[in-house]
Amino acid sequence: MKNLITIAVVVAIALVAFNYFQTGEFKLMPGSSMSDESREVNRLRGDFRHAAQQYRQAGRSAGVSGLDNLPDAEIALKAIDGVERDLKNMRRKTEDPEVKKEIDELLEEIAKYKHTVS
Repeated sequence: MKNLITIAVVVAIALVAFNYFQTGEFKLMPGSSMSDESREVNRLRGDFRHAAQQYRQAGRSAGVSGLDNLPDAEIALKAIDGVERDLKNMRRKTEDPEVKKEIDELLEEIAKYKHTVS
C-alpha cells in the first residue's frame, strides 16, 4: 500500500514538473484555457531555452575537446535572435495585456542572457 501511494505521489510530482517546464505554470494537468498567443509565447520560451542550452553545450565541448565549435555557438545565438525578433513582432500585434507581460518578461530574460554571453 505504501508503494502505491509513493508511486502516485512521484507521478503527480513528475506531471507538475513536466507541465511547469512546458507552460511555465504549476498545474497537474496542462490547461487548455491558454490562448493561442500564450501557447506561442511558451513555445518561443522553450525555443530560447533550448538554444541557450545548445550554446552552453558548444562551450563545454570546445573546452573538453579543444576543437573549434564556433559554428554551433553561432547557430544557437542566431536562434536566440530569431526568438527575440518573433517576440517583438508578436508584442506589436497582441492586444492582451497578460500576453504582453509574458513577452516582456521573456524579452528581459533574453536580454540578460545575451549580456552574460557577450
